[in-house]
Amino acid sequence: MAEVKVLIEGYAKQLKKGWVASSTTCLITAENKKIITDPGCNREKLLEALDKEGLTTDDINYVFLSHCHPDHILLAGIFEKARFVTFDTNLMYDKDMMLEFDKHVLGKDIEIIETPGHMLEHLSLLVNTPTGKVAIAGDVIWWIEGEKQVFDINQKDHTQAKGMDMEKLIESRKKLLDNTDYIIPGHGKMFKVEK
Repeated sequence: MAEVKVLIEGYAKQLKKGWVASSTTCLITAENKKIITDPGCNREKLLEALDKEGLTTDDINYVFLSHCHPDHILLAGIFEKARFVTFDTNLMYDKDMMLEFDKHVLGKDIEIIETPGHMLEHLSLLVNTPTGKVAIAGDVIWWIEGEKQVFDINQKDHTQAKGMDMEKLIESRKKLLDNTDYIIPGHGKMFKVEK
């Protein structure tokens, strides 16, 4: 089974005319592969977190990018030896080669699923771990600083993204809730799914 570790808990603070934000970043270890999810945009925090794990950017085999917002993907390029599994028409990038990928490309215990709503092109991961199935949800679910972190399937998405579709977002949230024991949001603390 795969192991999931939250390296950086994502944060999002709304300013008068902008944000201070970087995404939740996880390290998945599966079948001798090291996978980083949504490396975010705070380079110092990311490098410190990798160092605490005894890793460098060269030790990472895959980088999973849930969607195209810079607070999730800005640091992807520092992983020069990795392949990139992306939301972009579901293509995997290996330097300049773009390949279609299977939903289990990251390992038999990791499933890539489409979860549109926050954006049209958005992916999440379902990971089988020894403690249960964990969803790495990207911004299907997220909270801003100071917001009480109590999940509501209809909770507001604070995004300013063009094309946000609340109806699709609710369907994506249902898909995650129906298939997981724990959810790691794009910004905020991991939580247990109450069934």
